[in-house]
Amino acid sequence: MRTALFIMLNIALTLCGMGMTQEQRLSESARNMRIQKAVHDLIGKNVTLNFKESESRSGLLVRTAAGELVLDVDGTHEQYPASRVRSLTIRPGVSEGLLVVLSSILVGGFGLGVAELSFKGGSRGIEAGVGAVFALIGGWIGYESFFQDIEIELP
Repeated sequence: MRTALFIMLNIALTLCGMGMTQEQRLSESARNMRIQKAVHDLIGKNVTLNFKESESRSGLLVRTAAGELVLDVDGTHEQYPASRVRSLTIRPGVSEGLLVVLSSILVGGFGLGVAELSFKGGSRGIEAGVGAVFALIGGWIGYESFFQDIEIELP
């Protein structure tokens, strides 16, 4: 009787362990798919990988495959397991800089128009000064809005 109970207990524990292992593989596979989906648009861009060990590595993101992120660092491909990566950081580029300049020009032009309408008969110096102040404010708003690092937490 004890032998039969022992055999049934071992079979139950073995089946339970196999189920847990399969569940772990499925959750790891789902995590890898979420990472590939999140990083897909960043392939070909310069990124910084922030690791869980508080270190980082910068380079061109080449591809993601089998739970690994591949960076091109100085012409060599380096592979990093996605399980070690906490987040990705993207630095602002030329397009973000252009948005800052455009917001500065637009807000400066708006300020110049306000100054012309507000100071009838005033000097051009006052209008230019108001336009310059508005342009600085527009540049600051554009910088705070568009020219910041983007950090993507990996699932």
